[in-house]
Amino acid sequence: MSTLEELRNFHNDRLFHELVSRTTLLVVVESAVMAFVALSAFLGNILVCVAVTRNPRLHTPTNVLICALSVTDITMSVCTMPLTVGVLISGRWIYSKEVCQFQGSFPLTLAVISLQLMVVIAINRYLCVVKPNLYRRIFTVKKSIGFAVGVFCFACLPTLSPMFYARDDFTFHPGKAYCAFAMEQNFIFALCMGMGFIMSPFIIMSCLYCRIYWSVRRAVFPQSGNADSESQRNAHVQEVKVTKTLAAVLIGFSLCWFPIMIIDQIDFTNGAPMLPRQVYYFYGLSIYMSSAINPVLYGLLNRSFRIEYKKIITCKSS
Repeated sequence: MSTLEELRNFHNDRLFHELVSRTTLLVVVESAVMAFVALSAFLGNILVCVAVTRNPRLHTPTNVLICALSVTDITMSVCTMPLTVGVLISGRWIYSKEVCQFQGSFPLTLAVISLQLMVVIAINRYLCVVKPNLYRRIFTVKKSIGFAVGVFCFACLPTLSPMFYARDDFTFHPGKAYCAFAMEQNFIFALCMGMGFIMSPFIIMSCLYCRIYWSVRRAVFPQSGNADSESQRNAHVQEVKVTKTLAAVLIGFSLCWFPIMIIDQIDFTNGAPMLPRQVYYFYGLSIYMSSAINPVLYGLLNRSFRIEYKKIITCKSS
């Protein structure tokens, strides 16, 4: 056994001991927080899908993509979050090896799907605000459904590949309280995932939203004060509000995922999970929080969603 393997085993044993030896209060708090995030992600995203489905005015290409994003978050809340809650309650991995393989690969797949959908949404917003004629040709409700299905299929390719070529299977990480692929042990996969399927989408989305910002700024503060400019400015208002909401979703997603990438980078540099268990608990919580924040942002920043939320909660007709 190499020195690096001994170091990994030592820190895995340390994290496992800390997980098992938690106080009752800490078990209750950690489990309750994770369960609350899981429930919030499930109910909140169900609310989004119901709001779009029952209100014909929300049947837009953009909202079709938002629904697809909510479906990935619902799937995460149902298929993977409860497993982590069970581990936090019991203090150990209580499921089979097959379940471990599933939980290790599936959240990674859903994360890639979410990022790719957000790229399509950013393209949708860019064309809608900057090139509206092209937008109307490319983005219809039916075509948006096709784009969403295509993203679901495409995103499965990179995240399933470790099962076929990795030297190690997905294993239980006692710090994160779920099964994960050890990024620090496979440089090629970590590099491809980091650059190709995480950083690249963030760069593309950031560039598109910056272009939207400058386009909107020129529309709001035109050089000439004629009637056409005023009409153009008014036409932008609603789409700009929607775009601001979706830009806020990107920022929220980034705030959840940048700490995750930093922690992964530290583990990759160290070659072993040497950080405190609380950091890894925050790591897992951040992943799940990224599935719960979107419905909150829609409700806070989008008036149409906010009104529909209230009607659903109070059982009023749309």
